[in-house]
Amino acid sequence: MRILRSIPLLLTLNAGVLAEVSSETVYFLQPDGQHYLLMRSIHSDSPTHRFHLPKEVQLEDLLHISPARYDWGDTEMDFNTLSFDSGGFSLLYPGAFDTRQLKKEGDLSRFSSWDGRKDAQGRYGYWYSPGNFGHYTFTWVVPDNIELTRYRSNRDGTWIKRPRSVSFYIENANNLTFEIDFRVRTPAGPKSSPPRPAAQGVRESSEERPRVPANARPWGKTPRPAGPGDGDDDGDGVANTVDLCPRSPRGAIVDGVGCALDNDRDGVPDGIDRCLASPDGEAVDVSGCPPS
Repeated sequence: MRILRSIPLLLTLNAGVLAEVSSETVYFLQPDGQHYLLMRSIHSDSPTHRFHLPKEVQLEDLLHISPARYDWGDTEMDFNTLSFDSGGFSLLYPGAFDTRQLKKEGDLSRFSSWDGRKDAQGRYGYWYSPGNFGHYTFTWVVPDNIELTRYRSNRDGTWIKRPRSVSFYIENANNLTFEIDFRVRTPAGPKSSPPRPAAQGVRESSEERPRVPANARPWGKTPRPAGPGDGDDDGDGVANTVDLCPRSPRGAIVDGVGCALDNDRDGVPDGIDRCLASPDGEAVDVSGCPPS
């Protein structure tokens, strides 16, 4: 599986003419607190738009593109581009936060949208050119097992908290960054009988128990597993028609939409990871263990 990172880069061009611009960024977080679906949209009176995507996001990774007519470019060194001859566009694609975007402090996780770097023109975070965003909205939608505890931006806008989401609204702004603190709780399951005593000579360790069940389903939906006649190119048991991560490595434990779980967030999927409780930020090898 290729991990797709969300690097907020955006460039809109129309011969230098300023246009009234409305943009939305919406994250649909999954129960593991690391994977997500990302929706990006722009609407303006500009007749053309050019959107920058992280280099690792390929055209086949995009689950939704509107309008249907566009040009794809992958010749730039640092990013790929989508160009539209239209007054707006929308995209939807899956991804996973990496260790630069997601830090753990105690039982809290902290998402940061900006890594501290600026481009050659001094732009950073979520930006638009030429001019500013006329209206910009940034939203996180979370499942029941995730608690949002704190959220902030580098700009003065309006935050609105709802039962399963938080949104930020601002006008006439540019170079926007965000930090969101949240807590991941183990999704509630059916009540079980008291655990049986461990067999003599068998050592039990809570560190080796996954923090999120392997069968956790995002957004409460249970997709149809692959069966006779269904395609399942990566062999993870999830049919191609519902698999959001169609290149999961062999042996990886995946969730209901075919994305590999990684409970210690070391970049090595569960099922392949031989050290399931790697400390945050610790370097690991391909087996998920500290290099020998």
